[in-house]
Amino acid sequence: MSTIDSQTVIPPVGVPRSQFLPAVEPLSAEDAVTSALRDAILSGKLMPGERLAQAELARQLGVSRIPLRDALRRLGEEALVRIDGRRGAWVTALSKRDIAEIYELRIMLEGRCIRYAVQNLSGHQDQAAVLELSKHMDSSDRDDTAGREARRRFYDVLYSHSGRPRMHRLIMQLRDNVGRYHLIQDTDLAHAAHSQVRHCIMHGDADGAARAVKAHLEEAREDLLATMSEETLQ
Repeated sequence: MSTIDSQTVIPPVGVPRSQFLPAVEPLSAEDAVTSALRDAILSGKLMPGERLAQAELARQLGVSRIPLRDALRRLGEEALVRIDGRRGAWVTALSKRDIAEIYELRIMLEGRCIRYAVQNLSGHQDQAAVLELSKHMDSSDRDDTAGREARRRFYDVLYSHSGRPRMHRLIMQLRDNVGRYHLIQDTDLAHAAHSQVRHCIMHGDADGAARAVKAHLEEAREDLLATMSEETLQ
């Protein structure tokens, strides 16, 4: 006769085993704080160069210093927060040179990543879902917050099909770091380019998608840098 380990959980009588699943764990305090601060930075509520007073942030978020400190460390790894062990933490500010370098990297990486993604999506069942996200992105344009989130979601999912997870993660980090400046400066994000990308996905045109995204990034870089002085960047 077999024995049951003390940690084995038996489904209640009448409940199919396939339906007896463990509860989903809620976000930890660290995860929740990280998400709240990241959103505040990306939406411009916390501005570049702004000092992050930890006692006040902990009070507003209703948490202790420990999850806040860990969240700031994680955001530091994402290059959204700059931490000085003795002086405190600040929202990372970018110089014009920083922005130019980020766009140089994005042009190289995203052109390659989107080519892989479109090739992999051609004839794939997920192609329709990606195209639907593209349409949702267009319909969300009138709301700044919804539009930003829809654009990020579209490119995040699209690039996830590249089969290059490290490249994908780096691209999203770079996009987040510079995207907040477009929001702050209210620069046009060239919606026509997104339509071109959608057309290329529909027709499996990987090279066309790479050209479209590179042209879009070059234009976005010039538009952003033209609107900003060093004083507004830092």
